[in-house]
Amino acid sequence: MENLKHINLLIHYIILTAGQEDDEHDRQLENIHIIKYVYLADLAYAKQNNGEIFTGTLWHFGKFGPWSQSVYDRIEPALSAIGTQIFFIENKNKEDWFKWQNTDETLQNEIECQLPLVIIAHLKKDIHKFGQDTPALLRYIYRTSPMLWAAPHDVLDFYHLKTPSNNKIPQNNTEISKRKQKKLKEKMRNLRALGSQKTMPKRKKTFVNPPIIARQDEIYLKGMDWLDSLAGVQIPEGEQQIVFSDLIWQSLARRGL
Repeated sequence: MENLKHINLLIHYIILTAGQEDDEHDRQLENIHIIKYVYLADLAYAKQNNGEIFTGTLWHFGKFGPWSQSVYDRIEPALSAIGTQIFFIENKNKEDWFKWQNTDETLQNEIECQLPLVIIAHLKKDIHKFGQDTPALLRYIYRTSPMLWAAPHDVLDFYHLKTPSNNKIPQNNTEISKRKQKKLKEKMRNLRALGSQKTMPKRKKTFVNPPIIARQDEIYLKGMDWLDSLAGVQIPEGEQQIVFSDLIWQSLARRGL
């Protein structure tokens, strides 16, 4: 079930954490960055909570990676509620392009106390590493497990991260008697002594025959032409368009299997 309180907490914490960066440029984030960091927080939480995510929202494989309409809709009201600054930037290719910034360290510490430690640790590391570097952030996110298990427009699955309850290795509590331990030690000593007595046989020097240089006469050239013909019709030079089947998204290779 979707938890709007948790979504708001993450949005607040993400922009406040970015606001503590040393570089003024790194303190500002766009909506796309905030959405992706909320996704990474859910991912980190799911790995330690059997696939359950912190926000409870529905994530989809969108045009630019993970997308949640609910998270997007909460950004503006959540950030406005804590007095976040908004910076509009003129750009011919983008409409209403803006960034958010809030440097309230006291509020950041208050919100941090309300979040799980696993989320705090991962968000601090990821925000410091990627900041508002959109290409680097997207490259990282596209390689996360829920994205590799999905195709465009699919609902992202976090439950495959669930750890089996029986993943503990059974321990063998059978004690070895002192008599058996003594015999094992004696066998090990004998093996070491036997190994030290053996010497590696000397290898005879061998020489590799030099490669035979082919005589590039008419017969050779015809043979090469015949081998090339086995490859089928030659691909024409120039720009070409390659079309992949949609089944590639479900390829086991994407999932590392």
